[in-house]
Amino acid sequence: MAIKIQTEKPVIPIEIGELNFEFPVDDEAIKKFRDQIPKLKEELEQLAPENNEEDQELVKEALSKGYDVILGEGSFDKIYKVTPSLVYCMHYYSQLAEGLENELKERGFSDSTQEKAQKYLQQNKKQPVKKKK
Repeated sequence: MAIKIQTEKPVIPIEIGELNFEFPVDDEAIKKFRDQIPKLKEELEQLAPENNEEDQELVKEALSKGYDVILGEGSFDKIYKVTPSLVYCMHYYSQLAEGLENELKERGFSDSTQEKAQKYLQQNKKQPVKKKK
């Protein structure tokens, strides 16, 4: 008798207005998201999009990097074309990052789960292998 397990498409669908995107739920994408998003959040918090043209370009670059990490390359341009406001794009980005983190936690991809797995692997490396007689 065969055991059959239905596989699921490992993505989180994301809608921003009329635009549809997908976030891949794989180890690499999650690691990249968790590593880079906090850095980008800090960078964005230090910039003010309404100050001057130079600041606006820096905000665009930072948002573009952030959207690329989450939604794929060129996603910021698509969103900015629909909503040509850095303030709104920052707001969308904030909602997106928070919502994605919550969704990952609901699906069992919490930081603590990964930390537990890492500790388990480290402990197993430290324990000597018992030889059979």
